[in-house]
Amino acid sequence: MKFRIIVFVIFFLSCSESKLLVEHQIWKEKRMNALFADDGYLNLAGLYSIDSGYYTMGSDETSDLKLPDIFPKNFAKIYVTDSIISFDYYDEVIYKDSIKTKKATIKIHNKAEYFSWKSFIWFVHMGSGVKAIRLRDLDHPMLSDQLIINYFPYSKKMIIEGKFKKYKEDKTRKSFNIQGGMFEEKIPGIITFSIKGHQYSLEPTLSGSGKFFVVFADKTSGNETYGGGRFLYINPPDENQKVILDFNKSYNPPCGFSIFTTCPVATFQNTLPIKIKAGEKNYNGISFSSVYE
Repeated sequence: MKFRIIVFVIFFLSCSESKLLVEHQIWKEKRMNALFADDGYLNLAGLYSIDSGYYTMGSDETSDLKLPDIFPKNFAKIYVTDSIISFDYYDEVIYKDSIKTKKATIKIHNKAEYFSWKSFIWFVHMGSGVKAIRLRDLDHPMLSDQLIINYFPYSKKMIIEGKFKKYKEDKTRKSFNIQGGMFEEKIPGIITFSIKGHQYSLEPTLSGSGKFFVVFADKTSGNETYGGGRFLYINPPDENQKVILDFNKSYNPPCGFSIFTTCPVATFQNTLPIKIKAGEKNYNGISFSSVYE
């Protein structure tokens, strides 16, 4: 009887771990698909910081916003205020997929407004302390290349139970992006957890999906993993304020693949004094932005 119980336990644990491995493989496939999607980060072809004022836009070297060489030398003039941006194009472009236009005025904070010309689309990007025009090439020449992301070996031990403690009031934290810009974030609380008997903590932000979002660094950052830290999403706490941190799902920020990004970097509070040998390793391939740098 005891032997049967042991066999059953081993079988149950084996099935449980296999289920976790399958789930993790599905997560990796979704992660890869998201990178290659039209709104992913591999097709970025430019990022142009803007502030209030007047700008020229084109492939000419004297343009304020230098576009890829395939664009006309003089492509557009734009005027930016705090909340409005006006475009005056020399050639017809497409507004929102179907409307041909040479002039348009849009609200900077409206994410639904964009323009296209040939295989390129562009729109105003606001995030992590940056106001910019972001350019994508949906026929980016490197999208046909194979992207290889290396991972640490999957480990069930790196699925950690933690406890969320909500602050009485959201904490305001100053954070920085990869370009050195500063911005403020709202922190709803703190997550504490233990690894090998030692207690650690992370301060998450709250994402639009309702999940916690953490940019964390550790002793692998800058060597085995990306120097600015890695990203991790955490499901909301249960009724007992328990959360699960699956460090196997730690992944590289988009700035690991392209310079045309505005990634936040890990704060001092979210820098762990240990090695988190789980999740994605540093990307050492050709930068996808190199085509348009």
